[in-house]
This record gives sequence, C-alpha cells and structure tokens, in this order.
Amino acid sequence: MSESGVIVLNTRRQTGEEGHIRLATTFGNYSYSHDPSVKFNPGEIVAFSCPACSALVHSDKYKDYAQLKMIVSDKIEFEILFSREAGKRKTYVVTEDGIESYSER
Repeated sequence: MSESGVIVLNTRRQTGEEGHIRLATTFGNYSYSHDPSVKFNPGEIVAFSCPACSALVHSDKYKDYAQLKMIVSDKIEFEILFSREAGKRKTYVVTEDGIESYSER
C-alpha cells in the first residue's frame, strides 16, 4: 500500500501491455486509476504483480483471483482476494474469524 492509502500494483494485459494500477482500499469501492490510461475489456484476465519485486500476486487456490496479505499491526492481519477478470467486481476479505464478501452488480 502506498503512503497515500491506495494499493499500487503492476498490471499486464493479455495483449502484453503493461502499466500501474491504483486501487481504493475501501471494500466494495471498485474505482481505480491506471497509468497509462486504459479501458479493460469485459472478461479480460489481468495479471497483477508487486511493484517492488515484480512477483505475481495471484492466488494459488483461486486462479482468477489476486491475493494480498494486509498487515495492520503485529496482531492484526488479513487476506484480500479480488477478481482478476475485468468487469467482475468481487472481493473477499479473509480473517481468522471468517470470510466477508463484497460485490457490485
């Protein structure tokens, strides 16, 4: 997460085009900005990677989802899974207490 409170990731489209995406950290908020400006095609699967080390952040268990581990403090951490499919606005927050689902129809 950046100092400005957004999640910043590298993107790679199926066409090979690459860029950087900034995602809102509010669950259920699917707004984003992308550099360069791009309109993703509905259904397009986007590859996401870490801007620091370029490692893919894809879920090992759910192939069409990206997975991020969020560490709030030494006692609070959780995972976020969000769809890699453009237009599919689905997010899961996984904590030790259970799973919360967010989506936009």
